[in-house]
Amino acid sequence: MSNPQGFDLEHAIADLRAEQARIKEATEHMASLTGSAMSKDRMITATVDSRGRLVDLTLEGTRYRKLAPAELTKRIVDIVREAQEDAARTAASTLTGLLPDGLGMPVNGDFDMEAMFDAAVTTARATAETKREGAGSDG
Repeated sequence: MSNPQGFDLEHAIADLRAEQARIKEATEHMASLTGSAMSKDRMITATVDSRGRLVDLTLEGTRYRKLAPAELTKRIVDIVREAQEDAARTAASTLTGLLPDGLGMPVNGDFDMEAMFDAAVTTARATAETKREGAGSDG
């Protein structure tokens, strides 16, 4: 059903819902992603989940025992940060091109996609109604 200006609200809503499904699929995939990093000397390896939470830490060999505690913890923190950056890059590349212009990437992965799309549909319907009312008063 088209209005005189050629705007098909139902088609626009269907397109919006299809985009919503694509984003939902990508975010579900994103939840299973991990990031990891290994120190240059291969002594420390860290793995984090898609939210940057540490899920695995491996210390290879016994060389770490010779390090001062402050040096060991600094190296661990540095490798965990590298793993978090890796996870963030992977997550961002998963969503590239899926989010609408101007939305931006969620900082911590917490955003209400359902509410976002429902608000977009409500706005689209209100805009279409306003245009219809304006077109009806021209005559």
